[in-house]
Amino acid sequence: MMALEGIKVLDAASMLAGPYCATLLGDLGAEVVKVEPPAGDETRRFGPRRGDDSGVFVGVNRNKRSVVLDLRTDRGREVLAGLVAWADIVVDNLRPQARRKLGLDYGTVSALNPRIISVSLSSFGADGPYAGRAGIDPVAQALTGFMAVTGPRGGAPTKAGPPVGDATASMLAAVGALAALRAREITGRGQQVDVSLIDGLLHVQAPYTGQYFLLGTQQPRTGNGIDWYAPYNAYRCGDGRYVHLACYNDKFFTNLCAALERPDLAEDDRFASNEARLAHRDELDRVIGEHLGELTRDEALERLWAADVIVGPVNDYDEVFTDPQVLHNGMVVETAHHTGPLRVTGVPVKLSDTPGSVRRPPPGLGEHTDEVLAELNIEEGDAS
Repeated sequence: MMALEGIKVLDAASMLAGPYCATLLGDLGAEVVKVEPPAGDETRRFGPRRGDDSGVFVGVNRNKRSVVLDLRTDRGREVLAGLVAWADIVVDNLRPQARRKLGLDYGTVSALNPRIISVSLSSFGADGPYAGRAGIDPVAQALTGFMAVTGPRGGAPTKAGPPVGDATASMLAAVGALAALRAREITGRGQQVDVSLIDGLLHVQAPYTGQYFLLGTQQPRTGNGIDWYAPYNAYRCGDGRYVHLACYNDKFFTNLCAALERPDLAEDDRFASNEARLAHRDELDRVIGEHLGELTRDEALERLWAADVIVGPVNDYDEVFTDPQVLHNGMVVETAHHTGPLRVTGVPVKLSDTPGSVRRPPPGLGEHTDEVLAELNIEEGDAS
């Protein structure tokens, strides 16, 4: 069995954070049905495409079936009511007015199914001065100070590459859903779970916000470095590829000096303590860079790992998805997509007795409408 086997999830969300929450629950064994409007989830039309398929959509929507419903019609609302009655969890990321209009607000869904857990994601929060405002991941990064602490030293504020606000919110929403399931075992009742992108991004900045609350200081942008210890940087090797290494105490710095065949550096007054290394960080980076610049990246990694240095390669995706540890962790899974074999990322949470799995590829638009209607004993017909 899988941990969430028997749990039914209605994915009534679009874009990234909401659908990926439903995907994570599906990874752990839940049965997920994704409701899409006739034109499909917005992300089906985003970014590079192969035929009718978008890389954004297929990256986010494994382990679910797709049903097309037009919720503006009586037929669409009838099917939605059946799905709400069927579900244990419903996930949405609608603004409050749209949620009420479509009958996905907690008052409406709980009247149909008192045990349902309603998980709602938003950019700013369920209520308050910004509730209902349109938002998106980079806006949340900007508002929460995430961009202010990201980017090159002395440079402009920079957003993270991937949508970290969406990804963080999806994980917190999944945690909230699981906590509500546990509470339902005791109370017999469902409840509302609210997660916002800005709350999630504040959550992941805990080391920096802790510094601010304790000392009143703003964390500066430091690029690939950090102001807490040195060395901590990405270094270019002789073949033009990079490694990133860090030494957060004297032990690891001594190991680094041995790997560079410069044990004397550990005794050098400029580098003999973390405080001294920070004070002479630019010179230290130059020394390390000169030594690593004489080695290929693979030679550097072999030597540094052998000396127990904290280091890793700066990989592109071709390297990531052939990396032996990534493959060992099961983070590349081949599925039988409707276009042919398709690789997707695997299940990030490893359970020893009830492991999750990728059981379904990302669905085609409306691929499972008739199948799901039959399971709900709803007469087949045009629901779109």
